[in-house]
Amino acid sequence: MNLVLDGVSVARGGQPVVRDVTLTAAAGQVTVLLGPNGAGKTTLLEAVSGVVPVRAGRITLGGDDLTAWPRTRRARRGLAHVEQGRTVFAALTTRENLELVAVDAVGRALAVFPELEARLGVRAGQLSGGEQQMLVLARALVASPAALLLDEMSLGLAPGVVRRLLPVIRTLAGDGMAVLLVEQFAHAALALADAAYVLARGAITYGGAPGPLRASDDALRRAYLGDGP
Repeated sequence: MNLVLDGVSVARGGQPVVRDVTLTAAAGQVTVLLGPNGAGKTTLLEAVSGVVPVRAGRITLGGDDLTAWPRTRRARRGLAHVEQGRTVFAALTTRENLELVAVDAVGRALAVFPELEARLGVRAGQLSGGEQQMLVLARALVASPAALLLDEMSLGLAPGVVRRLLPVIRTLAGDGMAVLLVEQFAHAALALADAAYVLARGAITYGGAPGPLRASDDALRRAYLGDGP
């Protein structure tokens, strides 16, 4: 099912952060949201998942209007949000982190990240950064969401770990999930994207096929500066 934002505006502390954002993350596609630091990307994802309220506009998933729903109800509808910071339950083991989501979570998680099998009995706080990100992502996936929000999945990770994680996102979209990915490695993200948007100074400056941004660093730079492609 499609995740659709229509004219969404968000404020923090009474100050506008995101203004009139319209975008679609289609089912079966990876939609990439790029932009400079401070552009409002994290705030936008938090508004979609219900962490912060929407000042104006509408958010729908599969045609259902989620705009006024609490975060728990959005999650039950099929919206998953992997936030920045690898939010594992540090004192629990890898297995326990997974079983909090579903009784059959371990087997399903290992099908995606077999690297975690040897770490099932290890406390999550003792995992490497890459292993923690695999765990957080696996924990979201075993809930079988219809739409997945990923905020800077590669933040603080070695390039080799990023290369391991990004193809998983492509596979998930291929299975029918709508993926909205915020990513600092623009070219790596664009390489797997079906659609791309650029957010600069709180507003969309580019929305459409990723090809023009892949083909020209200058086009990407202009979009980041708010000058369009």
